[in-house]
Amino acid sequence: MRAAEGLSSEQAAQLLKEAGPNQLPTEKPVSQLRKLWGEMTHFFALMLWCAAGLAFIADMPQLAVAIIVVVLVNGVFAHIQQERAQHAAAKLRSLLPADVVVKRDGRICKVHASALVVGDVVLLAAGDRVPADVRLLTASACAVDESMLTGESEPVLKDPGTQAWGGTFLVNGYAEAAVSATGAGTRLAGIAALTSGAVPPPTPLSLELRRIVRVTAGMALGIAAVFFLASLLVGFQWRDSFLFSIGVAVALVPEGLLPTVTLSLAMGAQRMAARNGLVRNLEAVETLGSTTFICTDKTGTLTQNRMNAVEVFTPDGTIYVTGEGYAPEAHIEGRGVEKAAQAALAARSASQGRAELHDGQWRAQGDPMEAAMDVLARRLT
Repeated sequence: MRAAEGLSSEQAAQLLKEAGPNQLPTEKPVSQLRKLWGEMTHFFALMLWCAAGLAFIADMPQLAVAIIVVVLVNGVFAHIQQERAQHAAAKLRSLLPADVVVKRDGRICKVHASALVVGDVVLLAAGDRVPADVRLLTASACAVDESMLTGESEPVLKDPGTQAWGGTFLVNGYAEAAVSATGAGTRLAGIAALTSGAVPPPTPLSLELRRIVRVTAGMALGIAAVFFLASLLVGFQWRDSFLFSIGVAVALVPEGLLPTVTLSLAMGAQRMAARNGLVRNLEAVETLGSTTFICTDKTGTLTQNRMNAVEVFTPDGTIYVTGEGYAPEAHIEGRGVEKAAQAALAARSASQGRAELHDGQWRAQGDPMEAAMDVLARRLT
C-alpha cells in the first residue's frame, strides 16, 4: 500500500505549505493595553471618573487626584491578577504532542507534530497521544482513551479502518495510522471553535455592582439637587450652590468600594489557587457563591485516573502495600513477599503500561491498571 509507505519529504513540505501547520486555531490575542483599558472603564470605574471630574469642577483637586489614583491602582492590580491566571491557563492547552514518529522517505523518523500533513503515516504505541485525526491502517490490541471528547473513561477498542481523533491517546497496543485531518480540520478543533464562540453571560457580581452604581448615582444626584435648591432658598449665589451640591454628590460616592471588592476577590482567587483551583476572571470567584447545583460525571471526573495494588493474596499469606501514587517506595507488610513479587513480575511482563519519571513526578504511560502492575513489581522486588 502506498499510504503505508508514507510521504516523501518534498510531498510533505508542499502539503504543509498548502494546508498550514497542524495546530489548533487560536483566537487573536487581545492587546495588553486594551485589557488594561477595560479595567479602567467598566461601569463602576466610570462612576468614579465622573466623581473625579466633578471634584475638579468643585475646586477639590486633592479629592479628585485621590479618586483617580484609586481607579488607576485598582485597574492595574486587577489586570495583573487576571494576567497571571491567563498565563497559568495557557500552560494547560498543550493537548497535542510535541514529537511524532512517522514514515518519511521510506524510513522511520521523528518530526514535530505541527509538521504533520494529510497522508502522513504515523506510528503509535501505548501512552502516545494521537497527534491528528487518523485512520488506522494496522492495529494490535489497540485501545484509545476518548474521554476528552466523549467524557467516557472506558477505552475504546480500535480495529484497522477505524478513526482515532487528535488529542486522544492510546492506552494499550500498537497502531500504524494515516493522517486524515490536521489543524483546524480535526474534531478537537471543532470543539474548540464551539467553546471559543460562546459568549459568557454577565456574572451575578457584575449585575449587582451595576445595580449599586445606578442606585448610588441616582441617590447622589437626587440629594445634590435637593441641597442645590435648599442653598438657593437660604440665599446662596447660584454658583456657590452649584459647587456645594457637587461636593455633596462627590462625598456620597463610595470611592473605597471598588478596591475593597477587587482585593476581596483577589484574596479568594489566591485561596483557591492554593487548593489547585485556577480562577481566570476575578468576578468568577463570587459566582461560586451563587451556585445552586454542580453537575459532574462520576468516573474520570472525581478520580485522579490512578490505580494502585494495595493487597496481594498468595498461598503463603496476604501482602499489604501502602504507597503514594506511582512512586516505587512503599511500606510492605504481611507474609509471602517472594511469591507476591513473582506474581507481580509475571503481570508486568504480560502488560505494556509503565510508570515513568517525568519532571520529578511518577506518571502512568498507558493503561493505569497496567502501570499499577509495574509499580507493584518495583515495590516488591
